[in-house]
Amino acid sequence: MSFTKIQSRFRFSRASRLLKPLEFQTVFDARKACRGQWLTVHRYQPSQSRACSDNEQTDLIESANPASRLGLIVAKRLVAASARRNLIRRVLREYFRTTPESFPPGDWIIRLHESPFRVKKGEAAPTRLQVVTGLRTDVTQLMNRIAGQIRKENPGSPS
Repeated sequence: MSFTKIQSRFRFSRASRLLKPLEFQTVFDARKACRGQWLTVHRYQPSQSRACSDNEQTDLIESANPASRLGLIVAKRLVAASARRNLIRRVLREYFRTTPESFPPGDWIIRLHESPFRVKKGEAAPTRLQVVTGLRTDVTQLMNRIAGQIRKENPGSPS
């Protein structure tokens, strides 16, 4: 019984995901991004001033879920093997679920901009453990940098 409670606490529910192209476009239009070694994190927080405040659909999206929502983009052109793309998605979803304090309320997109499986000349191919550890490190560093940016943007807020 306690196992199901723990499992549901870290669930990646439909309400926690960005699903529609309009939701993704809203985050990209905010132009708030931070780039790491392999990942780029885009963010949109409803408290930010919007250029298109008269857009009713955007207002509906914001009011539908005040908590954090996540969208993932892992391009096939960067990582051809579906098992590897799914591994990257699983690692990023796990980070989102297990560290909710890192993601203030708003919409987030994590996009892969360079393949972690790329083999450089003269180097050995990275192991699965190295890729997973590298992705976790990259996303942790990015979220720490974004937390610093948010503190600078909102000096009066306690977050």
